[in-house]
Amino acid sequence: MPTYRYRAVDAGGRSVSGEIHAADVRQAQHLLRQQGLWVVQLSAQTAPPAPAAQTPVPQHSTQAPPSTTAVQPPTPATLPTRTANWEQAGVPPYPMAIWLQQLRMLLKAGITPAEAFRSLSQRVRHRLLQQASLQLARDTAQGIAISQAMERFPQVFPKFLIGAFRAAEQGGYLPEMLERLAEYYEQQHRVRRWALLTQGCLWHIVVGMPLIASGGVGITWGMRNFTGGTFGEAIRAIGAGFTEAFLRYGLPTLLILTALMLLFHFVRSIEPLRARLRISLGSLSSFSDWVYSQSLQMYLFHLERLSRAGVYPATAHELAAGAVPNAALAETLQRISLGCAEGTMHVDAALEQSGLFPIEEVMLVRTGVQTGELPKALETLTRWYAERTSENAQQVPRGFLRLLFLITIVAGGIGLIAFAVGYYYSLFSAVEQFMGVGE
Repeated sequence: MPTYRYRAVDAGGRSVSGEIHAADVRQAQHLLRQQGLWVVQLSAQTAPPAPAAQTPVPQHSTQAPPSTTAVQPPTPATLPTRTANWEQAGVPPYPMAIWLQQLRMLLKAGITPAEAFRSLSQRVRHRLLQQASLQLARDTAQGIAISQAMERFPQVFPKFLIGAFRAAEQGGYLPEMLERLAEYYEQQHRVRRWALLTQGCLWHIVVGMPLIASGGVGITWGMRNFTGGTFGEAIRAIGAGFTEAFLRYGLPTLLILTALMLLFHFVRSIEPLRARLRISLGSLSSFSDWVYSQSLQMYLFHLERLSRAGVYPATAHELAAGAVPNAALAETLQRISLGCAEGTMHVDAALEQSGLFPIEEVMLVRTGVQTGELPKALETLTRWYAERTSENAQQVPRGFLRLLFLITIVAGGIGLIAFAVGYYYSLFSAVEQFMGVGE
């Protein structure tokens, strides 16, 4: 009977590993489930090769030796390939939050990952999530880890999300991690609506300001060209004057503003720049504060759970840094190496070297390291940052409203000033021309 090597999580959330004999993968999963274990990874353990004297191998043979690793999933042909982003992929926040919540409930109810993903493929409406869930069901049924299978879908799952799954599999806290991620995507969905509203307001200003600025010149030019007649002829004369003024002044301004907006969107599409921009505009809105506190909360949460699971400090820091949503903050943390030799540093050194945490919080973690209460210290910091995240999420709408008000006042003022200057300047010129002054 084949032997399968497994890594699983027990009812208490502890990670366990070992070997089990079963007829196939499904029976192995069923037997482990009867023991109260939730399978994270399952791979076939092949028998060691026989001695060369008993089973000689021909010299011309090109057959590869048997492998003891898990079977790699095939690359799905139904989904388009694309370079993975760190924070955002092809699935909007709201469908992703629903998908994560359902996955959490299914796994917490004791359903195997393969059955959970198969059920999700029939419940979600987003096309990419449907196809990815179906393929994840096939991969996890072969004993492949969820994070390893998700790496095949860079167009669906961003890198930080895969990193969060990898850390949770290592520490045995998948349900709790899924709940955190679902809350993150729910908040991101609300924040995104305000961001889209702000972008829409900017585009209205780009289109409206050249029209307003051209109006003053257009009215006076229309009045100058009007020689008398009906009300309709006066309106047509003013319309012709406005068209002439817009083509001469408004259209170039519109093209310049549109080019600037497109350049801004292009810069935002470059993820390193977008990530740094998101944490550097805290003075304009609380959105940057939310991104900052949310990212550090995720890092501390994973670090605390991995420390509870007894994961080596350097490994725990590396896994936790790979689960930070913001690419700039994740890069800052990933540059820190705690070492692997006897002189390795603990996680308090990572917090200190990153420069992202106040010295008081670093000292709290260092005290936890020295007293053996590191998980408790990290849990306290995680709770603090979770409270800050909630407060900032509530302040985000007000921040965007202040930004919208500021943009509207500035743009409206510029448009009205241009309207008044164009109107009075053209009016005086028209009067002087009518009176024959300067001729």
